[in-house]
Amino acid sequence: MDYYEILEINKGASEDVIKAAYKALAKKYHPDNNSSSEAEEKMKLITAAYSVLSDKKLRKIYDEWLL
Repeated sequence: MDYYEILEINKGASEDVIKAAYKALAKKYHPDNNSSSEAEEKMKLITAAYSVLSDKKLRKIYDEWLL
């Protein structure tokens, strides 16, 4: 599972880009706005990706793990 792919961003994305991508995807897939059967699971993945990539220490560990 690639968190960058989930948020539809490049690996070198800035914090602002990460935050904007999260907000856009959350708006699209939040179960309150999207009644599809996959929305809840997609939202969980989006939230997990954002949690890691928005934290500098976790992002560094994640990036090293990807290598």
